[in-house]
Amino acid sequence: MKTIVIKPKNNEEETLLTKLLKRMNVEAHLIDEKFPNATTQQAIKDVENNKGTHVKDAKELFSELGL
Repeated sequence: MKTIVIKPKNNEEETLLTKLLKRMNVEAHLIDEKFPNATTQQAIKDVENNKGTHVKDAKELFSELGL
């Protein structure tokens, strides 16, 4: 299972992503903090070490997921 770490740009994007990803049975961690916690830091390291994928926004995320 893939884990997705997301930092929503606004409340509207957070609500949309939460609903859509839940319906798709995709585990998502939404970041709501100034400084990344341990899970978020590990996800960032994974992306930097090519063990994950970095996307800029919801459109790119859904494109990456093939939707």
